[in-house]
Amino acid sequence: MTVTQAALKAFLNCFIGGCTLFFDWAPILQAESSVCPQGFTEKQKKEITQYVRKRYKLADTIDLTLKSQTTVRNTCFRELTFQGKSAFKTWELALYASPDGRFLSSDLFDTTLDPAVEQRAKDEALIKGLVQGPSATRGPTNAAVTIVEFSDFECPFCRKFALILDEALSSDAKDVRVVFHHLPLSMHPWARVAAEAAGCAQLQSNEAFWSMHDRIFENQGTITTENAKKKLADLAKTAKGVSSAAFQKCTDAGMSVGLVMKDMNLAESNQINATPTVFINGHRIKGVESAGRLREMIADARKEAASHTASAATSGTR
Repeated sequence: MTVTQAALKAFLNCFIGGCTLFFDWAPILQAESSVCPQGFTEKQKKEITQYVRKRYKLADTIDLTLKSQTTVRNTCFRELTFQGKSAFKTWELALYASPDGRFLSSDLFDTTLDPAVEQRAKDEALIKGLVQGPSATRGPTNAAVTIVEFSDFECPFCRKFALILDEALSSDAKDVRVVFHHLPLSMHPWARVAAEAAGCAQLQSNEAFWSMHDRIFENQGTITTENAKKKLADLAKTAKGVSSAAFQKCTDAGMSVGLVMKDMNLAESNQINATPTVFINGHRIKGVESAGRLREMIADARKEAASHTASAATSGTR
């Protein structure tokens, strides 16, 4: 296949995958040339960054830069990582450029890879990122099933999920690990205060966190913006494993703010903006209406994990 034919095939694949035409540069690849084009010049970087700004309707107050450009799996396609900064947050956007720099796509499909294997790798990478760091956990670290939740203590649906999770794990939790992340939403006025209070318990121990977690959700209906700090301090006095003196010192000094912010940044980097958001072994699940349904999901994840383990073992013996 000539490079011209390869470029045409790449364009068709890109078109099917949803590429976006942005500007009409002269083709960089020449017919029959086997050399990939060089990285973007400073002028081209400026042009493509400006295009992305217009395409996504970004305000002029957002500082947008092309942070990096790398080739994709020994091809002439390039992954472009843009970084945006505002007064409130920093975020990144990954796009893929066709070899001649004319087309952009939000995704790139490699037909030499098994989609199931590729998806499994993505799920494993996602779950690995979601469980790193000093998070509140329960269950064995080597569990076959890992449930990650992003939760808000003022959210009624989060309270419901907490009850469903407890019921689902009451009968069979020996191989299930739960990882909790704080995501207090701005629409809930006392959620951030509650997250930092639970974070202070978390800094003491996992047992202290989960006891405080349960006490907050049990009393969710009685906590208000006005009484939140006092109510939470009172709940800490009755929470198992919580040192009231250490808790008060922590809340007074704001010692758990960084912990809560870390979880919020993790949510933002994974485009998570609603609660509860739940992942089971890297699969994002939408709505759990009952403990029975959650048990089914856990059972499916357990079987899938066993299948992957068996497959890996078989491949390793070849």
